[in-house]
This record gives sequence, structure tokens and C-alpha cells, in this order.
Amino acid sequence: MITHFCPHCWAEIPAKSVACPHCGADLAGFEAETFEDKLLEALHHSLPERRIMAAQILGNIQSRRAVPLFEQILQSEEKDFFFLRAVLLSLAKINPPQCRLWLERATQHPSILVSRFAQELLARLERGQPLDEWERHPG
Repeated sequence: MITHFCPHCWAEIPAKSVACPHCGADLAGFEAETFEDKLLEALHHSLPERRIMAAQILGNIQSRRAVPLFEQILQSEEKDFFFLRAVLLSLAKINPPQCRLWLERATQHPSILVSRFAQELLARLERGQPLDEWERHPG
């Protein structure tokens, strides 16, 4: 038997639901959403691997719409190193005007792993080195 989940709040739902009984989301409208919209929503998925994958793909497609969400994630209490790593790498790939500012702020992150990765990204950007399409250490 297949378990179904709401793509908005990730709560378990009955198979033929038209609207989520938990958050009220229009499930029929989900099919009409763009791939980018679905990826942006997946940044809040309950499974860390889904969040990481969504962040990586958003960076690969250089989604400018992801930038404000990435900034919110970096300002949050998020502690998952692999997710933060994917967000920072994606920001560097998209390279919005405020990218260097966010990377510099991340060098002061309480996690030494995040801090070092931000320093590495800044150095690679300064040297003009290409960034990997996929994260080598996804968690």
C-alpha cells in the first residue's frame, strides 16, 4: 500500500485527497506548479535528503527565486551541515550580488565545518575556479 504525503506540509494524507486535511493546500493545483516551484517548496521538506537535493538542483539551474529562501535558511537556526553546505554552494553558483556578503557571514558560523566551507568557496570564487555541479559529500 502506498503512503501519500501533502507536498506542502508533508503530513500523511488519504490517497485521493483533493485538498490537504491538515494544511488545506490545493493538491490538484500541485500538478500545475512548475518544477522550480516544487523545488522551492522542497527546501522545507521533512527529510533532510530532499532539502539537500532541492538546494543542489536550485543552484544548478541558477534559480534567482531561491536566493531569498537561501538567505532565510542561513539566518535561521538550521544546524544540518550538509544542508547548509548545499545552500552555500548553490548561492555561489547563482552568484547574486549579495553572494560574497553571505559567504563572508558564513565564515563566522558557529559550526567550524560551515565556516571552513564558506572560506573555501570564497577562495574558489576569488581564483575563478569552477564549482562542482553536484555536492561530493551529500550526507
